Amino acid sequence: MIEALADWNEWWNTNKVDTELIGRPRELSQKAEDFFSFKEIKTILGLRRSGKSTLLYQFINDLLTRKKLPPNKILFINFEDPALSKLTLEQLFNTYQTHINPDARPYLFLDEVHRCSDWALFLRKMYDLRKIEQIFITDSSSKFIQSEFASIITGREVTINVFPLSYLEYLSWKKQHVAPPFTQKNINTMKHHLQAYIRWGGLPEIILKPSEAQKKILLNDYLSDIVHKDIVERYNANYQKIKTLVDYLITNPGTLFSPRKYSRSSGISLDALHTYLGYLEQVFLIHTIPKFSYSLRSQQITPKKIFLADTGFFWGTKYHFSDNIGHLYENIVLIDLMRKNKEVYYWKEKGECDFIVKERKQITTAIQVCSALTDEQRHRELDGLIEALKALKIRKGIVITSDEEKMEKKEKFTIQYIPLWKYLLTE
Repeated sequence: MIEALADWNEWWNTNKVDTELIGRPRELSQKAEDFFSFKEIKTILGLRRSGKSTLLYQFINDLLTRKKLPPNKILFINFEDPALSKLTLEQLFNTYQTHINPDARPYLFLDEVHRCSDWALFLRKMYDLRKIEQIFITDSSSKFIQSEFASIITGREVTINVFPLSYLEYLSWKKQHVAPPFTQKNINTMKHHLQAYIRWGGLPEIILKPSEAQKKILLNDYLSDIVHKDIVERYNANYQKIKTLVDYLITNPGTLFSPRKYSRSSGISLDALHTYLGYLEQVFLIHTIPKFSYSLRSQQITPKKIFLADTGFFWGTKYHFSDNIGHLYENIVLIDLMRKNKEVYYWKEKGECDFIVKERKQITTAIQVCSALTDEQRHRELDGLIEALKALKIRKGIVITSDEEKMEKKEKFTIQYIPLWKYLLTE
């Protein structure tokens, strides 16, 4: 047991984290000091391969290099290691204390914690008795974490959501300097990189692969792992039905999804379909947004818009049948809003509006996303946007485009047109 632990904690002997494990800096990794400043358990959730484990290594590296923490005060356990997943957290912790650190309160990092048995009760005991200095845990499914926490660790944890790279992070990884004023050359460069960002998404290892063939292979491997390991194995679900549903959703990002219609065409019962959609959301492969309504019942029964966790899944698989660039623009904007902790809906009455944004129980803005604006599209998009602004009593709307940038007045409303590349660089 101690040998298995030592394999994952090389800093006990080397006093440093291997540079390959640290990876490249992320926006979250630069907030390490903030996360260390409070005692609550930090729960890191996100899509498989989005960078959760790397984030743990970056936090550990911060403890060793900046805080000069003794290496034996850090315990990292990866429960995807079969030698460790068969053991309880209490057994592993007692072994660590016996052989490595019997005295000081450690910093504890638990990766893919759902694979461990009886972890939550032991963690609560250690937390309440102040036996551990800091606790960070990760998982690629919200269900197992939340079901454990609901009755055991409520009020003792905060959630950190890890998304694929933002556009700003992507540019940083591509060594692109981002600062106004922007020359036309700067703008052309931003748009060039935006095309690649939309095409391949923001999953870290995908960005680092040099060829399109390697990117496609890896994206398909990721998708296969999510379906097999995160859904079929965890929930004992029907592989073929899950795979067929995933294939359909990947080809239709940003569109309304009617479970009833899909149930009739696929032969999957409505109850099973709702269960499968729940699985896909729990493992962060898809995100759904409801229609805006003051009636909770109306939100529940109307079709939701389905978005992908990363646009790379659309381009990287062999299943896409059209470019669908407008909906991919929407997908990119939705993930950006979620990354900024916004509550998001869509609007649909006589007209349609892509996103209604809510912050602290207050509707703050309405957003239309258009890859191109012909005269006909402009008329339709503005009608839907202004309808939403009137109904929700807000004065400003945003139209996100490929190139257009201006402010204009329509009736009593201010409409801001902004290119997607610039919108993604704004806080």
